[in-house]
Amino acid sequence: MIDPVQAAGWIAGGRAALDLLRSAAALLPGRDDEAIARRLDDAGQALELASAWLARDLGYPICRCVFPPKPMLWDEARAAFVCREPGCGRAEPSG
Repeated sequence: MIDPVQAAGWIAGGRAALDLLRSAAALLPGRDDEAIARRLDDAGQALELASAWLARDLGYPICRCVFPPKPMLWDEARAAFVCREPGCGRAEPSG
């Protein structure tokens, strides 16, 4: 069984590494800015997709209002899982 806290740490570490790569790309001499930006965007999208798959495999609901899909987060006040994407607001009760 995957430990959710450890898995969240893996995703956070991947995001941090991606942020470091983005900042380092600006320092490369003779770089092709567009190609680097495309590759970094692809890597970011792959990381977001992996996060959604991980959340789904751990039993969290997924909102498909955008791609890659976003894991829905628990909102205690609403007693439901809620999409965190601005403009969506979809809620799904626990159970």
